[in-house]
Parts: sequence; C-alpha cells; structure tokens
Amino acid sequence: MTYDASSILKPNKNHSKHSFFNFDITSQSYLQNDSELNNVPSLYSLLKLPLDGYPIHCSSSYISMLFVYGNVSVTINDQNIICLAGNIFLIRHQCQFTITSGKNAKVYVAHFKRELFDSLFYSQIVDCPLIYDFFMLDDCKNEFLYFDCTQEMFITHFAQSLQKELQQSDYLADKTVRCAIVLFLSNLHRIHRPNLVISESSMMKKYFIGNILKYMSDNYTTATLSSTAEYFNYNPAYFSTIFQKYAYCSFTQKMLEFKLEHARRLLITTNLTVQEISANIGFKEKSYFYRCFKKNYGVTPGQFRRGISRTKTIL
Repeated sequence: MTYDASSILKPNKNHSKHSFFNFDITSQSYLQNDSELNNVPSLYSLLKLPLDGYPIHCSSSYISMLFVYGNVSVTINDQNIICLAGNIFLIRHQCQFTITSGKNAKVYVAHFKRELFDSLFYSQIVDCPLIYDFFMLDDCKNEFLYFDCTQEMFITHFAQSLQKELQQSDYLADKTVRCAIVLFLSNLHRIHRPNLVISESSMMKKYFIGNILKYMSDNYTTATLSSTAEYFNYNPAYFSTIFQKYAYCSFTQKMLEFKLEHARRLLITTNLTVQEISANIGFKEKSYFYRCFKKNYGVTPGQFRRGISRTKTIL
C-alpha cells in the first residue's frame, strides 16, 4: 500500500502531524511514526517522503529500500552520502537514516515485514550471493548497501515496477510484490559490481568477502595483495586464490575498480579537476587514468561529470 507523505502541508502549529510522520517543532524536522507504521495490516508499505526542505528521520523495517529521484543527502550511521537520481539503498532492520532533499527531488521508502519473505522467495535469490547474504544476516544492526546506479537508469524500470506493485491491494498483491522484488533484486545484483559503492556501504561485518572488500576500499591507495593478506592472517598465495574465488576477479583488477569508484564519487561530490582526482587516487599518468575510466564506464571523466550535471535534474 502507498502512503503519500508529501501531501503534508508546510508544518506550523496547526499542521504538525501526519499518520506516518510527526513534525518536531524543536528540531524542525520530521520523525517517522513507527508505532503507526507497525500497525499497518499490510506486509509492506511505500512512503513518498515529504521533501519540503526539512530533514526527515526514518528507521528501517525488517528490510527497507530507499529509491532516490533527484539530488538529496542521506545520512546513515553518521555517514553523509550525496545522492543523485537513480541511487538505491537496501537497508536492514534497526538502522536509522536521515534524508534532506534538494530542489525537485523525490524519494520513496519501501518497508517490508519479515513475514513477506517465505522459503520460495529465498530460493529465488540464492544465486545472487550478495543479496542473499544480506537478507540472511543474523546481526543486521546498521547494515546497508548503497548502489550508485546513475549510469544504469534501466534499473529504474524495475524499481518503478516494484513501486507500482506495492500500490496494489487485491488478493494477488502479496504474490506479485514478491515476484517484483525478485525481479528487481536479481537485476540489481546483475549490475552490482560497478555500481555498489563499497566505500559508503556497511558491507556486512560478518560477510567474509565483504570484510575484505571494505578494507581494500578504505585503503585503496596503499593496500597491496601482501599487506591485505597479512592483515587478514593469510598466506599471500592462498589469499590470492580464495579472493579470486569469492570476488570473481583478481586482487589487482579489484583494486583498480576501487580507484575508479573513488574517482567517480569525487567527480560527483567535489569540484576537483580531473588532473587532481587522477593524482588523488594514485594514478601516476593522467592518460592511463583516462583510458581506464573510459574502458570501465564508457565515457571520459569529463563526459561523466557533464552527464552528472544533467542527471541532477532527472526525476
């Protein structure tokens, strides 16, 4: 079921409450009304957030999904993330996050209760190991995955199809919602390697390869195969083998992907020149950085930045 929280009037002393969001006069922000949300009889809900310039404080359900259309800031686990149209978050239970919108942005939050996900659902995502492991986490507090799909707008089609199914309330709704979730998550997993922003995701603290990838991302300018193997108490040769098995690529290739991921984020979130970014992430030759970036993303760094400027207005 969809609940349009954006229909709230600009808050004042006469209009300070909505069934799923309360406006707090002291903090000048919206607070999600969890007690009301938990009483919704449906196994899922879709909230269109009241983006009128005030921060919105939300808390996740068993599984929550955040769909961004426009330029917004998301603060999660004390980490501020600048988001553009096409960005997606998967968020597990017991996670607090705050959304502050830019002009003309739209943000939807889908909340899902545990009872929606049956054994058939899990059998259909088991071949998507990142997604499956995320769903199966035992200790899931403050766990989230952030996908920057700005250059993969086709995924928006699957996201919007899911959002449409979440608006249905007939006797087939639960089944079609499960199918739409599987289709959306399968396609998200299909494109996750270049679009999962590991540096800004929690990466599941108890997820073996996630732990290693997080370390590599945090130390992308200094980490080597030997130093990473030593950090995790492995022999370098054995570590190289198991890394290839679980990451589906070599250590060297993954380190290059991390450098390019950081370059892409710097192009989005800073005014640094391409030359400065190239040096910042450890490329000695600007021409080699250009070649690697274009091979990975299909455009030069300058073309990517110009495209981002246009994307910021996409709804």
